[in-house]
Amino acid sequence: MIAIRYLGSERVMELGLAELRGAQIERQDFLRADLSGRDLAGAVFRDCELRVACLDWANLEAARFDHARLMSATFRYAHLRGASLRHASLKGADLSGACLIGADLTGATLRQANLSGANLCGADCRWSDGEQLVLAGALYDGATILPPAFRPHEYGMIRRITAGRA
Repeated sequence: MIAIRYLGSERVMELGLAELRGAQIERQDFLRADLSGRDLAGAVFRDCELRVACLDWANLEAARFDHARLMSATFRYAHLRGASLRHASLKGADLSGACLIGADLTGATLRQANLSGANLCGADCRWSDGEQLVLAGALYDGATILPPAFRPHEYGMIRRITAGRA
């Protein structure tokens, strides 16, 4: 049985799961849940509420958050390699320092989100709304797919050049 604690509350939710890694989670309310440092690799969150949730330092490799509601959630230094955030609502979310290598952000709403220092190498960054998006110090490379007419240098992004490649 997995116990989930909530920020600023005595509330605890018990999920009938042995572990969260690779879990299929549907229609659960994780509003203000503290999932920091958890191993959620390969987990699928279907129709889940994750607003203001804390996922700092969590292992979210290959996790799926498609169409998830992640407004104001924090993913500071989280490992999101190969994660899918297609059409997710990340308005005001903090992904500073997160590893998003190979992640899919297609159609995601990133208005007022913070991706400073995040690693976006090889990621699909064709988000739908990046107004007031903070990308200072975020890494990208030749495999990163950026929105049309997007100028990464204007946002303070850093191009990573692999040795032997230009």
